[in-house]
Amino acid sequence: MDKFKKAFRRVADPRAANARYDLLEVLFIALAATLCGASCCSEMADFGRSKEGLLRLMLRLEHGVPSHDTFSRVFRLLKPQAFELAFRRFMAAFAKANGLNLTGVVAVDGKALRGAYERGGRATPLQMVNVFAVDARMALAQQKAAS
Repeated sequence: MDKFKKAFRRVADPRAANARYDLLEVLFIALAATLCGASCCSEMADFGRSKEGLLRLMLRLEHGVPSHDTFSRVFRLLKPQAFELAFRRFMAAFAKANGLNLTGVVAVDGKALRGAYERGGRATPLQMVNVFAVDARMALAQQKAAS
């Protein structure tokens, strides 16, 4: 948890000063839930409730587990670039702490996301580029391709 806090502590909390849940706790639960297969805010909240006992070993959870509305609000308000920088710091620290070698083959892959069209735009779907460190089995980056 310390490495997570160190990487994400500079991410500004975009919510009002009277926000009930600690931003780092919300982000930590979201990361853990995503690693366990959660793909939406409702699933993150469900994960948090089902693993509350385990999460309390690492987090204070002063007001319990955040609701799906809280997860949604946080991710809508966070500045994507600030979150990306923090996440990159965290992944670099994770790789270093676990002795992952990020050299070797790097796979670059492009995908068109089915059904992901920009409203009012051309009839081409959203294009994504993914970068993956093969030997470390770790995603390094994902970016929307320029149209």
